[in-house]
Amino acid sequence: MRLAAVSRRRWKWALLAAGLIGAGGMAGAWAGWVLDDARPVAVLAADLPAGHLLTASDVRSVEMGEVEGVRLLSPQQVQGQVLTRPTLAGSPLVDGSVGESVVWPELGRAVVAVPVSTVPHGLEAGTTVDVVTPRSASTGTGGGEDGENGARGAVTGSVHRVLPAEDTLGTGERVVEVVMSRDQATYVSRAVADGPAQLLVLNPHEDVRAVAVAGGGE
Repeated sequence: MRLAAVSRRRWKWALLAAGLIGAGGMAGAWAGWVLDDARPVAVLAADLPAGHLLTASDVRSVEMGEVEGVRLLSPQQVQGQVLTRPTLAGSPLVDGSVGESVVWPELGRAVVAVPVSTVPHGLEAGTTVDVVTPRSASTGTGGGEDGENGARGAVTGSVHRVLPAEDTLGTGERVVEVVMSRDQATYVSRAVADGPAQLLVLNPHEDVRAVAVAGGGE
């Protein structure tokens, strides 16, 4: 009886060991398949504007697997190409994000330089903002023929870039480039003649009309 019990225990341990060995083999095969599926993908090393000519120093290589419906580009494919839109650091480059020339901003949109007296802390490319000009603050209306954004007395846009402090207008004001519709850009460019604007940082999901610029999302 004692020998039979010992024999059963040995049989169970042998079965468990065989199972663990088999599982380990399957895990190794799965890891090998994942590594085989991954390939070098070009990822931006820094925030770059539309029209920037890409060189080897602008990108780094990251091993990534294929994504259905997306054509990821290798570092060799993007060198000598230009960015077709502003793109944030860490973004993988895909088909359509680079080309021989840049076509940006999109049709119906424009970039307007907005002088501001104060830049909100942490303001960066892709941030959704309300631009409040002296004119819109006093009249309670925003740009656009249909009074768009009139309830807030502001124009919503997306930050393209914040100019360095040394690139000021000589008055202590800072300049922020904001992307918005052409009609609104015309309104804002005229309204800031009355004085600098104020920028209100918004949650990017608050206003579905705001357009995200590079990095961020399309």
